Amino acid sequence: MPASFVWIELSKEQIEWTGPGGLPTVWRSSEYSSRAFCSQCGSTIGAIDDKPTVAIALGTFDSPNRQGLAPQSHSYISKLPKWWRIDHLKTCD
Repeated sequence: MPASFVWIELSKEQIEWTGPGGLPTVWRSSEYSSRAFCSQCGSTIGAIDDKPTVAIALGTFDSPNRQGLAPQSHSYISKLPKWWRIDHLKTCD
């Protein structure tokens, strides 16, 4: 995974899997979460937590430039590339 990656977190109730493959393929990556992949090409879709949170990779959306998908916070600040400016976002590390 790249050093910088944008996830959009939604509740499970907000997600409807409508693609031709249906539900994504999942791999249990920790005690509380699974990684989701396209069953046809293997591309990263996101992470599905046991709690009601689903994190979807921004690049999987048909229209990723919509204002409603703009980042609200940034995690792992210590891993942030020096050139990446996030002055307008709250941070959590």
